[in-house]
Amino acid sequence: MVSRIAVLALGMLIVAVAPAARAQSASFSYAAGAHHYRVQSTTKVSQEVAGQSIEGELTTNHVLTLDISRKAKDTLAIGYTWDSASVSTTGGIPAPDLSKVGGTKASGLSAANGEMYSFDPGKPAAEGMPAMDEFETFLPIVAPANKKVGESWVDTVKVTGNRGGLDVNTTIIVTSTYAGDTSYAGEKSWRIQRTLAYTIAGSGAPEGTPLVLEGTGTGLRTDYVASKGIYLGSEVTQTSKSTITLPANGMTIPMTTSVTSKVERKRS
Repeated sequence: MVSRIAVLALGMLIVAVAPAARAQSASFSYAAGAHHYRVQSTTKVSQEVAGQSIEGELTTNHVLTLDISRKAKDTLAIGYTWDSASVSTTGGIPAPDLSKVGGTKASGLSAANGEMYSFDPGKPAAEGMPAMDEFETFLPIVAPANKKVGESWVDTVKVTGNRGGLDVNTTIIVTSTYAGDTSYAGEKSWRIQRTLAYTIAGSGAPEGTPLVLEGTGTGLRTDYVASKGIYLGSEVTQTSKSTITLPANGMTIPMTTSVTSKVERKRS
């Protein structure tokens, strides 16, 4: 059962990168150009099996290139390249081999404010490697509406995807607050604080054993966006409580997951 912690932890990671929702601007457009980002996530998992507590930790590091070009007045061509990824684990979790993800590409079309019109996650670089489904929501959407400091708004985000053999559906209620201007990574930026409340459900048969996953969680996210049209980064913390059910034998396993994630724009 310890090996399945890794499968379920990877299934949770999609929540960490789901940006959701709108920022604020009277008139905003993401600027054309290529930018490089580092995405680091650490997932800690604790589950109880037959009265015994099993803990593990999984840390992933990704390097990503985002290329934005203007296709029409209100249409941007968005391109992603997954440059590299690495994973380290503790607690007996087997580390998945991500050495061949480099070169995986995805593309789409979006509005000037980052709202996606269409998205193609591309094909995995090698058999057993992940695609880039979750990066459809990598850019925060910046809505053309004036916001005052302290003003809040609510959005609902739904994310689906296959993670480690589980088809996972996540619904996130996002309450966003414009927290004012700040300096981030040496640049003037907007700071948007978000509280997350989500439900997650999944099913599949990793390692040939049918599993059902159900859970709820909460989180905090802060996004930083420069008014000149550059996404600067994000910081996320979240926790969830869920249950894993094995229908074949009726076993139910409680699981607690905590995730910390950070997106940083790399300087050229």
